[in-house]
Amino acid sequence: MSENILRMIKLPDLVTVVNALLGFTAILMVAHGNISSAAALVVLAAVADGVDGILARKIEHCAFGINLDSLADLISFGVAPAMMGYLLMKEVSPYVASALSAAYLVCGTLRLARFNVLAKTDVFLGLPITACGIWVALLVMARGHALVLTGSFVILPILMVSDIGYSKIRDKRVMIPAGVVLITSVVSYVALRELYWCIIMGLIVMGCYILSPLALRRGA
Repeated sequence: MSENILRMIKLPDLVTVVNALLGFTAILMVAHGNISSAAALVVLAAVADGVDGILARKIEHCAFGINLDSLADLISFGVAPAMMGYLLMKEVSPYVASALSAAYLVCGTLRLARFNVLAKTDVFLGLPITACGIWVALLVMARGHALVLTGSFVILPILMVSDIGYSKIRDKRVMIPAGVVLITSVVSYVALRELYWCIIMGLIVMGCYILSPLALRRGA
C-alpha cells in the first residue's frame, strides 16, 4: 500500500529539509570558490539540525524523520566539509587532499549508517558527523592553516568510526547558548569579518566536546 509522501512530512522534517538546502547551497559556494560563505552555511545547517532535533523530541519521532535527518546530515556535514577540506588541503598535496577528504566522507557515511541501525542509548557511538562539520567550518572561518586542517581530517574520520562514547547534549541550558555562539559567529563573520573571537570561542567549545571522552575516562 502506497502512502502519500507529503502526509509523511512533519514540522521537524521541514527543518531537516532546510538543513539539506543549506548544505547544498554550501556545496554550490565551494564550486564557485567561495569557501568562506560555504563554511558559514554549514554552521547555520548545524543550527537547523539542532532545531529539528528539539522539535522531533517534542512533536514527532518516526523512522522517516530519522532517515531524512541522516541524509541531510550527509549533505551538510559530510559532502560540504569534504569539498571545503579538499580545496584547502590541496595546498599541502592534491593526493593527500583527495585521500583525506574521501576518508572523511566515507567514515561520515558509515557513522550515520551505524547510528540508524543501533539501538538508541544515552550516548553517541563515535564522534557525531555534525560536530565534525562544525569543527571544519569554524576552522575555515578562522582561516586555520592548511596543515591544521589536514591534521583534523586525519583525526576526525577515525573518531567518527570509533567506539568512543560521546554524550548527547539535549539540555536547553547548553543547546541554546551553543546555538547563540554559532549564530553570532556566522553573523559577525559575514557582517564585520574582524570579530573572530566568536569563532575562536566556537572552536574552543567544539574542541572541548571532541576531547570530552578523555575527561570522562579520567574522572571515572
